[in-house]
Amino acid sequence: MAYQAPDPEQFAGAAEAYGYMAPLAAVNITLPAYVFGGPCVQLSRIIYLNQCNPGDILTGAAQWLQMAQKFDEAKEAFQARLDGLAPEAWAGEDRDAFDAKAEKIVNQLQAIHAFAMHLGISMFAIGLMLCVMIPIMLVMATVLMALAITTLIVQQFVPAGPIMALSWRATAMTFGTTALTALKAMDEACSMAAKVLAGFIAANMTLTWINMAANGNIISPAATIGSTGYSFLQGLAQLAVVKLMAPGRGATGGMLSKISTGANGALMKAGPGLIGGVGAQGIYNIGNSAAGDDAPNKMTDAGVDVGAYDFIPDTFGDKARAGDDAPSWRPDGSKPEPEEEGAEGEAAA
Repeated sequence: MAYQAPDPEQFAGAAEAYGYMAPLAAVNITLPAYVFGGPCVQLSRIIYLNQCNPGDILTGAAQWLQMAQKFDEAKEAFQARLDGLAPEAWAGEDRDAFDAKAEKIVNQLQAIHAFAMHLGISMFAIGLMLCVMIPIMLVMATVLMALAITTLIVQQFVPAGPIMALSWRATAMTFGTTALTALKAMDEACSMAAKVLAGFIAANMTLTWINMAANGNIISPAATIGSTGYSFLQGLAQLAVVKLMAPGRGATGGMLSKISTGANGALMKAGPGLIGGVGAQGIYNIGNSAAGDDAPNKMTDAGVDVGAYDFIPDTFGDKARAGDDAPSWRPDGSKPEPEEEGAEGEAAA
């Protein structure tokens, strides 16, 4: 019996709630980064680089697991029909050829099921880690924002305020340093897990392609390389842009510092503006979450989203995926009707 995949709709509430958490953390960390600097700037970098919605990731994971369930059900149903063909009822070379072809189809269904299951579980693992990390980001940023506001008020409006503000600043710096240590450890753990899972997924995809080809898959893996390669390169390019726009850049350690010290230095000098960009992006994303997915957005319709630092248009993806419709398994190119509709037609006849 096939397993029961989770319903993607059950994560709708989480997606709605988390749609505000990471952007709100980005907004809240902006003032402390300006007021206190130091660890708060590094916190703003981590918060900026983790702007995402774990609820959407969990929804996507559930969709992959549902796909795995469908292929598992298809394999079981197909195998049941094969088992119903008694050897004595049909024998000969044509039966042997049929059995060989049927075995390849079963293997293909099993391979797709395994890949979809692996991808869904991997996405669940990443999503759950981020479900823990993002609320902690929000709490840390909110505490630091409260300390920044208090420091500014005390400094400006309280007698002996500048002296008292030093105490508040010291408290904020201590909390910020502790928060940075904890959040950095969580960020590194998430990054390491993501890299390991990405490696597993890439290896699994390669093995799946090999398995499908060995079992006579009529969709050649080569036919998907164009769109897959484009998506991969576009993702890498977008990641590079996002990292370039991150505040808290160091003089050494990053790839850009090895490629061009001048460009790296220019981005370091642009640090205050990049910090402001973190807050601006947070406000923009909060607005998007409030407006909903169906709200008109000419930028995203054109394949870019300047508010999210997405300057690379996705104009090739749809063209590359043209013709990816499910092929026919029949020599004449026709496609069978769904079984229930076909049964109804026979009954009517």
